[in-house]
Amino acid sequence: MKYINAKLDTDIDDIVIFPIGDLHIGSPHFDIKILEKHFKEIDKTSNARIILMGDLAEMSTKTSVGSGVYEQDSNGQQQMMTACKLLAPYKDIIDCIVGGNHEERIRKDSGFDLSLYFSQLMGLEDKYAIYQGVVKYVINKRTFDVSVWHGSGGGSTGGAMNRLHKQASTVMADIYLMGHVHQRQASSKQIFIPDSRNNKIDLVQQYFVVTGSALTYENSYAEMAGFSPANVGFPKIYLSVSRTLVNDFKQRTKNVRVEI
Repeated sequence: MKYINAKLDTDIDDIVIFPIGDLHIGSPHFDIKILEKHFKEIDKTSNARIILMGDLAEMSTKTSVGSGVYEQDSNGQQQMMTACKLLAPYKDIIDCIVGGNHEERIRKDSGFDLSLYFSQLMGLEDKYAIYQGVVKYVINKRTFDVSVWHGSGGGSTGGAMNRLHKQASTVMADIYLMGHVHQRQASSKQIFIPDSRNNKIDLVQQYFVVTGSALTYENSYAEMAGFSPANVGFPKIYLSVSRTLVNDFKQRTKNVRVEI
């Protein structure tokens, strides 16, 4: 697990994180219009940041589930080059890259790490966290930790959120992100954390976000498997710090808002 310190301007009060993944470029069900819609939002958003959640490419092989190897419209090399072309204009605001199970197919069969290759082509090898990472965002001297994991397991809505909540027993973070299941959903919970420096106990809110996809449903593997149609697209996560004066001391409060 890699800890990545995102480089932010020191004078900003807020950022907006766009977690993007499960594009499956090369699949006939990849809808580039979904991705372009979010690019337009990023272009008009101040202090936008991007986290790449894996499965950028389809990477079907003969041993893959379903008939994807015969349906994909480009080979693996072309898929990764397309991903680079689409994302290159945003390389300066990409904070973390994790691999997905579709890229892992190639690594398993050949030892070649396509997600690392993509990161190197983009000049972002230092942002590559392999399977899991935590991104540190510092806004007005307050730190937000964002856990990033592609995910695993089946596509049921409740099961996906349960798996994501279990990540809180693996690593401590403010926000937990997971892709893989091609749904958009979010939940939160509160936890008490002792503050030994100030001899008190803080009540902390944690957020859990499943990050969506850019795949259509008709005639897809999801339809074949009987999964519900996905809520396509990607969420947005707003981080900000508000400042108030308490007993002549400046108090900074962390704020998180998730837009599904």
